[in-house]
Amino acid sequence: MVSELDSPKLVGLIASTFSDKGPIIVYNNTPLDEDEAMVLAIKGMTVIGLDNPLSEHETLQTPRKEEDIKQFGPFPIRDYSNLRALAISFSVKAKDTNDKRIETYGRFCVLFLIYPVEYTRMILDSYGLITPYFSIISRNITYDSDLNSSTLSKIFKKMNMLFQGVLPRIFTVTESGLLKELVGKGIKHCDSFLVVNKSKRELQVLLLDPDMSVWRKRKIYRNASILNSNLYRQKMSIVTVSEWEEISKILKQNNLSVEGINFS
Repeated sequence: MVSELDSPKLVGLIASTFSDKGPIIVYNNTPLDEDEAMVLAIKGMTVIGLDNPLSEHETLQTPRKEEDIKQFGPFPIRDYSNLRALAISFSVKAKDTNDKRIETYGRFCVLFLIYPVEYTRMILDSYGLITPYFSIISRNITYDSDLNSSTLSKIFKKMNMLFQGVLPRIFTVTESGLLKELVGKGIKHCDSFLVVNKSKRELQVLLLDPDMSVWRKRKIYRNASILNSNLYRQKMSIVTVSEWEEISKILKQNNLSVEGINFS
């Protein structure tokens, strides 16, 4: 049985693009052979293409915006009932094309993240983080020629780090009381952060404002409790951290910096 604190591991990555002649596979490190990968690619690209017709797209712009990246799934995989696929779609510039649509709108690409079906719930817990994270790690993918084995192997490793919990998961609570996950090493200044420490099984509540009102604290701890319940099935201990030295230590351990604050 899979524990809530287990780290799901991706089985592999399939990268497909829409060439001038149709879909092709440009990378595959999964158990699926090339024919099986092509079936998944055609199925996925058809579903995604119907949802995002070229006529609704704007002319391709660079650098790529986060809203230009879409995610879909999970998809079942034919003949692999133990696996599922999440899809990430985006477009890149084409260096060599005779298709005017591709020249205008870019070459359509879909990455399929393949994972064991038993990790579906935990994978979906990170669903809202996939697009913004991929937007950051794919900034050097501008042209179709950038979709090479070396680059895609690095993308696979980085996406695996996201799901395995190697990367820090940090949240804040908005003024209206909503929980918001933060992405990136540099984060905007907030009066509080919720940092997930899987190794210690702690949900660390960092309080940066010593004059915080009782009502504000209630909002923060209510969200911490909801996060612990929904994401970790109450397996984490909620720990308060209000000393600046300890807050600084936690942020440095997670390779995070807060905009406008120097903790050194």
